Amino acid sequence: MKSLLRKVDVPSAVGAAGLVITALYAYWATGLEPFTGLAYIAVGMPVVLLAGVAVIGGAPDPRDNDTPRAGEITLRSVLPWLVLLFVAAGLEGLGLALGGRSTTLPTLSTVIDHALAWHPVRFVLFCGWLAVGGGPVVRMYRRWVRPRSPAGG
Repeated sequence: MKSLLRKVDVPSAVGAAGLVITALYAYWATGLEPFTGLAYIAVGMPVVLLAGVAVIGGAPDPRDNDTPRAGEITLRSVLPWLVLLFVAAGLEGLGLALGGRSTTLPTLSTVIDHALAWHPVRFVLFCGWLAVGGGPVVRMYRRWVRPRSPAGG
């Protein structure tokens, strides 16, 4: 029995519990009536929590991580994202020029409005929003709690 307990990686267990709690929170928050005080608080709480963790954890030394430096980012590496951004902006502009609620060319905002009517879609998008905002803070916290050894391990 003792050997089984030793094999449990505590940070992994805490991370898994954190993911479950975050998913439950996201499901609850996306079920609230939009544009109410409680909905605003539910959306703002992760922002406040992650900002607090970031402030308490402090900024990591940029020389210690493996993120690309500004010199390593090229136009070629970001070109697919720029094309996607310009296509989306162009379609949105064209749809708005045709009257906003065109039946032949819906705007991105019209498509999103219809998609957000479903709770599962709101849940997935909210989880994605939490992952994008929380990912850097979690990586920073991991470096702060478990720094790399000088031997590279």
